[in-house]
Parts: sequence; structure tokens; C-alpha cells
Amino acid sequence: MPRGCCNESSTTSCEALPLSEKEQALLHKLENICGTDNVTLAREVNSKNASRLKGTRLGGGTALCVLTPTMLQEVVDALQVIVDAGGVVIPQGANTGLTGGSVPRADTTDSRPVVVMSMAKLDTIFPIDHGERTVCLAGAGIASLSQNLGKWFPSRESHSILGSFFLNPTAAAGVALGSGGTQLRKGPAYTDRALYLKVLPENKWGERHVQIVNTLGIDGISTTDPSLAVEQLDTYQHDVKNGYIRAMAKSDDTAQRVHASDVTYKERICKLDSNVSRCNADTRGADCNRSEGKVLILATVHDTFAKPLKTRTFWVSFSTLQQALDFRSQVCLNNPTDVPMSVEYMDRDAFDVIDRSGRALANLILLVGMESPIIKTLWNVKVYIETSLNMPLFCDTMLHMVSPWMPAILPTPMQHVGGQMDHHVSVTVGEYVDPKTNEGGTLDRFLGRMETFAKSQQDGQVVIHECKSSREAARLTAFRFVAAPAFKTWCVGENLQGTSVDYALPKNGGAAPIIPKDNTPAQAQPVKRMRYSHFGCNVVHEDLAYDLNVNVHDAKLAFKKIVEHQSGGKLPAEHGHGTEYHAPPETQKRWKRMDPLNIMNPGVGGLSTHYKYQDENDKP
Repeated sequence: MPRGCCNESSTTSCEALPLSEKEQALLHKLENICGTDNVTLAREVNSKNASRLKGTRLGGGTALCVLTPTMLQEVVDALQVIVDAGGVVIPQGANTGLTGGSVPRADTTDSRPVVVMSMAKLDTIFPIDHGERTVCLAGAGIASLSQNLGKWFPSRESHSILGSFFLNPTAAAGVALGSGGTQLRKGPAYTDRALYLKVLPENKWGERHVQIVNTLGIDGISTTDPSLAVEQLDTYQHDVKNGYIRAMAKSDDTAQRVHASDVTYKERICKLDSNVSRCNADTRGADCNRSEGKVLILATVHDTFAKPLKTRTFWVSFSTLQQALDFRSQVCLNNPTDVPMSVEYMDRDAFDVIDRSGRALANLILLVGMESPIIKTLWNVKVYIETSLNMPLFCDTMLHMVSPWMPAILPTPMQHVGGQMDHHVSVTVGEYVDPKTNEGGTLDRFLGRMETFAKSQQDGQVVIHECKSSREAARLTAFRFVAAPAFKTWCVGENLQGTSVDYALPKNGGAAPIIPKDNTPAQAQPVKRMRYSHFGCNVVHEDLAYDLNVNVHDAKLAFKKIVEHQSGGKLPAEHGHGTEYHAPPETQKRWKRMDPLNIMNPGVGGLSTHYKYQDENDKP
């Protein structure tokens, strides 16, 4: 079994077979479209392609090539050539996914040539509608979006802040997965305004065509001629990227009733019923949403959000989980207008693991900032050592050794109470003015509810600390954001193996799923059970550490069943199905409708990897 956590599937590379004539012909056509510098051979994993062929946590395989187009028209032309050649496409953004959905599959018998379509070079971002919205090409990262928007319109904020923010995952991937993050008032990544490609069913002559779908709704970008829309957006993004001054675009009349964010999310999360707030199997919205690679996104439009007039951040500790759940329902989710900016939970195991093994990364984030390219560069060095140099445990072993010598991440009062109590919530509240009524008071109302709640509890059962400065608030954020990498470091350092599950619990629930103590191999008890969550959404990340003799795969499958059948939860909640999770029938049906020939990202969500979704026994 894998040692050191969360790498349940490894990539093996055997000697590559010679290219067939058809494969050579396809490579030649792709080089003519995108240029030889943008076509990287991938029949064997090496230092040039490993970052595109191996998953961050699991999955990986080889492909015919990795393609990195620089223009949208190149993507359209390349996809049509691949379709004509009988190949398949794995769409890829920054390849920060955790469930294997953006890398080739090593466990398929499908013989079609595979092309990894990396959108990394299509990273242009520009504002429209006086900064109320932004347009992101498919390779644009959410950290880059946040930085640019802060420079262009300091009073506005972008839509997503994730734990992987420093890795700059793409906005398009967020839409394709329905990623959530910490921003409770904004909801998960969602937009019905996009430019994307679909592969149509074969016509009566056996031809396969690529369809361009345009719902961007931007003035000056054709809504009637999709090919012209691609050309116009290419021209616009080329001018922006090369520093030419362009008049700011605006939304056209077709966009009036089309949403560029999840506009009803605040209302839904405050309705504390037996439904979950969000999950990756959600079938709402345009095809680009939660498509998981079954369509190829070229560009998306996203709402921006007004910054609060002021903010206050609190660390609230509880003796019991039920007290924390009562705080969530009575104080945080009392009404949609007063929803906090973020509400993040962690249990005692999470606190202990982060404090023991996350100090190095957290202090680095505090030193240079979460958006600093230094973080991404050092992370890439770590990945290179683990993959290309085949030293998967070295970096985390070193981090585990040096972490105790680093300063504590949390401010002293919060560090102290963290070692005394078992449940903690970091909550940031903002003062907002309702644009409809022009009334404020969100912050004062929250403070009033929190004071009333605290008085209703027994002395010492609920402890509230307020951050006294933005620096202290940043320390809380850093502590929460290094949770996942800290767990991997802790597992390696403690000579354990681990696995991770993300799931959504019903909005009126929240109790930890119970693992039976029957001592069967599938129900082995974890050494550590690290629970941390987007508490307002009731979306949980659970990292479970096991001894080396435990079959982690079986334990994880058993735990998933507990979440679904005993706790009424749904999974995955925000990391995507990838190759790790089987999607429910309605979600699979939706994906098959999007991609009837199974050319786009075959094998995702438990679907067949073969042409037209044939079973292994039915394939020709």
C-alpha cells in the first residue's frame, strides 16, 4: 500500500511502442496548427511532461502528446483534427485537481490516441461592465484574477478563494467542477456565460463535427456566428495580452437574464433542510457547469463582488460539536442578508496535525503572501523532486523535521485555546450595504446574535477571540489553508498512510459519520481523523490516517458508504468525481448527452473509457 498519504494510484511508464502512421499524421497536423514548440511528446513520462501526465494526488498515464495552444482558434482546429483522427482529449488547466480527472488513464484498454489539451497559455483576463464582471480565458488562474482585479478595481473582489489558491488553479476548472471554497456569500464557481466546444454525434455520413457554443453575452462578440465569435475574442485577448489599449467591453442584451454566478446560493444555504448545499453531481445550469471535461471550455464570464466596508474576524472555540452546529444555524445562517464572508471549521485532530506539520508552509505564506509566485515556484520544485527525481517522501520528511522549530502560526490566545478545546470556527464578517434598500447593519446584527448565543452557553463552553489586526486574521487564514499539505507531511513524518474524502452533509445535520468498531479490514480505525470544513456550506474535508498494514482503498470505500447511507451525505462535494468517484445516473446521463461519442475526458465519474461508452466486453 502507498506510504505517505493520498497517492493511491501511481503512474508506471513502460517502454513506448513506435508511433503508428496515423499517430504520426495526427502529430504532424497538430504541429502545423499549434507549432512544434507547443506539442510535447508524451509516450513516456519524463521531466518535460511529468507535470501534465501525473495527478496531484492520484492518477496518471501516458498520451500521444501534450498540446498547449496559444490562440482559441488553435483549440477549435486541433480538437476537430483529433476527432477526425479518432482520438480522445483530456482537457487540463493548471493540473491541480485531486481526483485524477485531468490526466491520462493508465488502467484503460481503449486504444485511441490520447491528447492532453493544456490550456495553460490561454491565460488572458480582462474586465467588462466597468469591473462588475471579468472574462477569463480557460488558462486564467483564480490567484491571477484576484491580483488583477485588485489593481483594476480596488473596491471589487473575485469569485473564488480556495485552499489551493497559491497554486493558481484556473477559473474554468472551477466551473467544470463546481468548486466551492471559503467564500460563503458568493457561492461555488458557476456561470452560464461561456464559450465552449462540444463534439456532436456522427451524422448520417459518419462525419464527426465540433460545435462552438457561445453564451458569453459580450457586446462586440458575435452571438449569431460562433466561428466569428472565436475570431473576435482571439483578437481582443491578443490585444489585451500585448498591452494594446482597448475600450472596455460590456454585456449585450442577451446577457440580461443569464447569470455569471450562483445568485441564489445565500438563500439556499440558510434553508436548513435535509438537502445538501452543493455537490459535484449537481445537474443545474449550462453544460459548462460541472461538466468535468465533457465539453472543452474556452472562456468564461464571472461576476465580481463589492468589498465590505469593513471586516472583523473571530476564532470561536467550542466544547462540543453540537455547540458549533448551533452557532452555525443561530448566528451565521440566521438570514441570507447577514451571511458572513467565510465560516471555516476544524476539529482537534486537524488543529494538532496543522500545528505539528504545517508551520513551515504557513509561515512562508505569511512571509511572502498567498498570491506570491515564490509559493508556486517552491511547490513546483517539491513536485519535481517527488515525481521526476522519484523521491516521493523526501520533501515531506524534511518539512516534518523542521516544522516544530518554526514559530506557531496562530496568535497566542488562539494557540492556547486550540490545545484545550476540540472544535474551532474561524469566521470573518463584513459590513455590507444592501443595494436594493441602501441599508447596512450586517456586522452589528451578527455581533448581536453572537453575543446572545455566547450568553446562552455555560461558562467556559464557548470561547471567542477577535483578531486585533489584519496580520492576525492572515495568520488564521494561513493556518486553515495549509490543512491538506500538512496532513500529507504529517503522514510521511509519522510513517503512516492516509486518504482524503470530501463530502457534503445535509444542511440540517453535521455530525461526524460513525466508523463502526467491528475490527474488520474495511472498517479499520484511523490513527488520526482530521475533519475540517466549509462550515456554512456543511462541506467537509476529511483526512484519515492509517497504519501501513491497512488496505486504505477498502477502508475508503467503506467510509464513503457510511457518508452516503448513514449520514445522508453526497460526495464528492467540490474536488470533482475524476476517476475516483462514480457519478450518479442522472449526472452520467447529462455527461453522455454532452459528449455522445465519449471523446472528451473518457472514464470520468465511473463512465466507460471506450468509444460511445461501450463496455469492455462489447467493444469491437
